[in-house]
Amino acid sequence: MLGKVIGWFGRKTVLYIALILAIFGYALWTSGDVQRIWQRSQYLNQQQARDLERIIKEAEGHQRNLETRLKYEGESARKDGVEELDRKISGTQREIARLNSKKPDTLSTGLSMATLDMDALQREQMRQINLAFLERKLKGLKHAKDAAEKVSNRESAHRDAVDKRKSCNDAKAAVLAFDHSWTATIDRLPFRNRRAPLVNNMNKKCNDAESAKKEFDDARLAASKGLSHSQAWMKNDLPDTTKNLKSRLIEEREAAEDTISARADWAWTHYEGEIILKRALVALILIIASPFLIRIFAWFVLAPLAMRRTSIRLSVPDGRGTAIAPAAPSRSSVTVRLQEGEELLVRQDYLQTTSEMSVHDHRWLLDWKKPLTSIATGLTVLTRVRGQGNATSISATREGLAEVTLLELPEGGACVLQPRALAAVVQPIKRPMRITSHWRLGSLNAWLTFQLRYLVFHGPSRLILKGGRGVRVEPAAQGRVFGQDQLVGFSANLAYSVARTETFWPYFLGRQQLLKDRVMAGDGVLIVEEAPSTVHRGEVRRGLEGMIDAGMKAFGM
Repeated sequence: MLGKVIGWFGRKTVLYIALILAIFGYALWTSGDVQRIWQRSQYLNQQQARDLERIIKEAEGHQRNLETRLKYEGESARKDGVEELDRKISGTQREIARLNSKKPDTLSTGLSMATLDMDALQREQMRQINLAFLERKLKGLKHAKDAAEKVSNRESAHRDAVDKRKSCNDAKAAVLAFDHSWTATIDRLPFRNRRAPLVNNMNKKCNDAESAKKEFDDARLAASKGLSHSQAWMKNDLPDTTKNLKSRLIEEREAAEDTISARADWAWTHYEGEIILKRALVALILIIASPFLIRIFAWFVLAPLAMRRTSIRLSVPDGRGTAIAPAAPSRSSVTVRLQEGEELLVRQDYLQTTSEMSVHDHRWLLDWKKPLTSIATGLTVLTRVRGQGNATSISATREGLAEVTLLELPEGGACVLQPRALAAVVQPIKRPMRITSHWRLGSLNAWLTFQLRYLVFHGPSRLILKGGRGVRVEPAAQGRVFGQDQLVGFSANLAYSVARTETFWPYFLGRQQLLKDRVMAGDGVLIVEEAPSTVHRGEVRRGLEGMIDAGMKAFGM
């Protein structure tokens, strides 16, 4: 309830604002000041602000793309060798030189910004972004090359350290072998010092090995730092090159707002804004009150006049009016057993089960004489079942709340029926069911209920009727009053008219329709749908669905 109240006030507020704008616009138009105000307005500021905003958005999008590309360039550079990196560095340097050669001079740049030459500003903006990208790329390639060279030095130092460690170990082994040989004893004699050269060679080789190991450690540390440094360049964002454009955008917007505010103040004083507000308020009150005034007129004048008009009574062919027996209560399914010379025409989505001995076929339209009616009500591509004694179950296979019942029309019997309520029909093969149209364009009741045509189904036939939450076929007895969407059919010999809804306030507040269907007492039956499909969530459907429902009802469908 609270949501509906808030929604109502919201809609009326929007309507009030629209009325103010409409009245103010009319005053401007009739005074002849529209063209002059338009010429004096700062339309150029607004247009330039929009163009600047577009250029900034495109530049920022291009910058994001280049930042993504920079990341991939960095990952690729980490895998390249020194020669490939040298080639990329040379190509990048050439691109930077080319972009620098296209840099406009200071005077041209100042003129472009002063006159807001959008094409020149956009070209310069893209050039600056591409230049920033290439400079960041060049810096990263140089870091990557340095890292690659350090990695190469590390590998060389590692091989040198391994070789020199092997030489040291060989020298140690030579000294150890000499110490365990018989010549070691002779070597103690004077002038026989053969061990000393071996020891000196061992010391030299091992010192060289230690130096090589230290050089390898230094090279490994330098390579690690170089790799870390080469990874950092691709994680940084490109610098913002749109600062000047953003500042100019703010200036253009402020200029446009100042102009619009000044013109608005002048227009409010010149055209007496308070009077416009009062006129809009009066118009709003009339618009809000109009539906209620119309409802009062319809309740006290139009409805009593309609109730005194002659009822609609359709003539029964041949002057006969064979009574139609009430049908059994509706249920989820009905079993139809065909007799000799009969056939069943059923909607596809209401054919549940059938005998395998039956002969099945299809029929494109229920009545070829009324193709539009058949198409509009979905009575197309019907399944035709034939076979004496065979049973077929009729049930809604897609509508969970739909129920069906069987109404038998005897020879000479006829009933008014909306075809949307027809699920299937059993008719003689050699004598198809006849459907006639009856127009009532001259009846006030027909125009008030907006049903101008009535379709009459003639027996002999059996009609399987469907309806939301069930369909009820009951005697007219003392007469009945129904909601206009509930009554889907009645015996053709009954008098049909309208009645005013029972209570005033529900109708006045828009919760009930003004008129209901009334069928006078007589010897016949009424066909009533429990929960009409034209009602959605307890309210009559509106918009396009409501227009379609109204059109279908006007043509008796």
